[in-house]
Amino acid sequence: MVDKKKVSNFLITGASGFVGSALVEQLLTKGVRVISVSRHSPILRENLVPLVGDITEPNLGLSSDVLHDATGGRIERLYHLAAVHNLGNDRNGLIQKTNVEGTRNVIDFCIRHNVPHLLFCSTAYTSGGNPYERSKIVNEREIAAFAKLNDVRATVFKPSVVMGTRDHPYPGHFSQFVSLVIRIHKRAELIRRNIEGALRLPVIEPVFRIKGSPGGRLNLVTVDAVAKAMANIDKEGTFWLTNPEPPTLGQLVEWVGDFVMIDMRIEPHFRPTPIEAVFQKMAAAFGPYLQGDDFPSHLESCPITREFIQETMRTMFLLQG
Repeated sequence: MVDKKKVSNFLITGASGFVGSALVEQLLTKGVRVISVSRHSPILRENLVPLVGDITEPNLGLSSDVLHDATGGRIERLYHLAAVHNLGNDRNGLIQKTNVEGTRNVIDFCIRHNVPHLLFCSTAYTSGGNPYERSKIVNEREIAAFAKLNDVRATVFKPSVVMGTRDHPYPGHFSQFVSLVIRIHKRAELIRRNIEGALRLPVIEPVFRIKGSPGGRLNLVTVDAVAKAMANIDKEGTFWLTNPEPPTLGQLVEWVGDFVMIDMRIEPHFRPTPIEAVFQKMAAAFGPYLQGDDFPSHLESCPITREFIQETMRTMFLLQG
């Protein structure tokens, strides 16, 4: 039986998610007691207490008795990771309800239970280009106001594009983008082969062009690096969990193209073919990220190599069956 008076209690919202589950593993190695709050709780094990909750509900959907039994009335840190991560339009209002109103419930929870330190997972992308980014801007502003007004500690983490690893795979936005390239290319290839066969034309391997900046850098960072940093940073302030030396978009397109056997190029200006125009429309949410970015970083190193990208693609195909 764990002595709740001697072990620090760290509560995590979204603990069953991609980054959340990696953070849980990192914290457990530090000997703290992790209180997992999510709609799909992990399995109970030593120093991990899974609770079914929901940040869109008052008190995170937890009864006072259940919470007291889990924490003994003490929570030293609250890591708030639960969010809807969707780059498209908020048609059903889920981003507003979960990210904005849900974070307000988390703030109210911290006040109600005297939590002295709130650690929040935001994003490096807070230019306001989509509803997800705008929700994080609101979150950061309201958490700063809460911390100042209540004299509590607040830490904001700003990760860039978080990539899965072999041990912690994840079909995130990068993999979704590549899947879209492959799907569109296959559709065009079938039509083109049929036309070439009917007209007895020589086989030509076309170039698939993507509009963007080849010299721009897409900031990719591994989930392991992000989770480890979150677990080990205990100071107040804002921390950029980004890659200090990210690859260029030109490199990424080349590495992906080599693996999927598509002649891909990224170019800033061109008149798209009909199939390239279809792709641009379907991939509109990714457009701003294809211009490159330039972030500060609090990570020492996070290598993203050709081998890593191609291993990511291999894992993606295995997950898709």
